[in-house]
Amino acid sequence: MRIGILGVGAIGGVISAYLARAKYEITLIDLWPENVQCINEKGLKITSFEEEFIVKPKALHLGEISRARPQFDVVILSLKSYDTAWASKFIEPHIAPGGYVVSAQNSINEDTIASVLGWSKVIGCVLTFGAGMYTAGHVERTSSIERPAFTIGEPSGLATKRLKQLAEIMSSCGITKITNNLWGERWAKLATNSMSNALAGLTGLKSVELRQNSEIRTLSIEIASELVNVGSALGVDIEKIGMVPANLFPQALENDEIKKKVEGLIIDAGKTIGTGRPSLAQDLLKGRSTEVDYLNGYIVNKGKQVNIPTPVNESIVELTREIEKGLIQPSLSNLNLIKKSIVN
Repeated sequence: MRIGILGVGAIGGVISAYLARAKYEITLIDLWPENVQCINEKGLKITSFEEEFIVKPKALHLGEISRARPQFDVVILSLKSYDTAWASKFIEPHIAPGGYVVSAQNSINEDTIASVLGWSKVIGCVLTFGAGMYTAGHVERTSSIERPAFTIGEPSGLATKRLKQLAEIMSSCGITKITNNLWGERWAKLATNSMSNALAGLTGLKSVELRQNSEIRTLSIEIASELVNVGSALGVDIEKIGMVPANLFPQALENDEIKKKVEGLIIDAGKTIGTGRPSLAQDLLKGRSTEVDYLNGYIVNKGKQVNIPTPVNESIVELTREIEKGLIQPSLSNLNLIKKSIVN
């Protein structure tokens, strides 16, 4: 199997490192020149709780692809959601007959990829491990190898031969599960991202710290409640959000006992998520554009389609954009701005 990894940041870097160590035939493709140069000259270094090692896969800059003309049986797409459309078009000539693209991204991008390549060339991959990348050529895995890493699925829900083959490949990187409910898994992960990513960006807290703050736990429940209401209206059978059955989030806003139970599960889930920062918070630290429009913003847009209000998620999108522009700074005091925005 000839495998291309398009996007070698935190997630793509972790996947690349383990696939390279497992001796798969991989080619790394990235937009960051220093990253490509460092990997080719010194190798790709990965640091995790359990170990540290260096691999030396082949890395290409985006501009080198037209000359190299590689052909891939599998392309693992791990760029930001806002890069999905052009990246799908860019890689199309380099997908071998029978090949496909794996969306190893936040948000729900399968429909964007399919609009370029067709549904037959799309597999979804829900990520459930933590990672960070702050210097060229060095990626950090911030959750244990014993924590589930991937849930993969066909958009059709079928357990195909290629899906089983992909599961074997991804198992080299971590615990991999096959699902027949890709959309339910996607919406559940969208909830997790929408609860943690933007709130980490707004407050400056890490993933674990978010779950230890009672005010933030309440806000997280409100975020997830809006998502569950919207997803359910669209006919999505949403899987557990972390350790919590999806239907409990709206109920928690009406019942104190249920809320207490949900908060307890949120705290328990936080004990296994590792020590890192969510990707959106990492982007803000680096001065980059965030994926908030594809996380909380996705909920807002889908809510409008089914006439379900999403005021909490709308507020979070607006405030995150203000941080991107440098108008406000990450701080716990931003929680008050969310409250004011919702009231107004």
